[in-house]
Amino acid sequence: MHRTARTRLAGLVLAAGLALCAAVPAHARPLGAEEATALQKSVDTYLGAIGRRDAAGIIAALPPRVLNVFAGATGIEARKLNATLVEQTETMMKGTTFRDLATEEGALNATETTLADGTEVTWVLVPTRFTLQSDGKKTLNQQPLLAVREDQTWYFLRVDGEERRQLAALAYPFLAEVAMPEARITPME
Repeated sequence: MHRTARTRLAGLVLAAGLALCAAVPAHARPLGAEEATALQKSVDTYLGAIGRRDAAGIIAALPPRVLNVFAGATGIEARKLNATLVEQTETMMKGTTFRDLATEEGALNATETTLADGTEVTWVLVPTRFTLQSDGKKTLNQQPLLAVREDQTWYFLRVDGEERRQLAALAYPFLAEVAMPEARITPME
């Protein structure tokens, strides 16, 4: 079987298995003051890594469950996966400049969910914005960022686009039913 076909098959098998794992219904609530401060500090660290083009910092912020999905779908050993993702991220970021990275103002609501394995997660969709310059073109990007807290640590995953949303739903099946805002990219002069 061709490697691409095996990868797709592995992804489908993994998706089917995860889809069978039901999560306990979610409960939305406003973020508490301490929780909001911890989240903002973590978001600032993550956005700072993007601004510095720190591929290792960006990959370190990915949820472990997402990394497990990557490992299962690609067949790459977990210990080699981080190095591979860092290398790919560095390559993608070459020639790209990120500026004015920030979160949009406003109160955020957290949602509590218990996964099928008993793990409790808190998640928030954080609206972000930044300017990107690449190949002589500059754009203003506004996109949702999924923040997931497991074991008192906040992790982040971009969810701008169908592929990223599917990846998030493979790792966190309850997200398959969540309507996420679309990213907006506006050319700048």
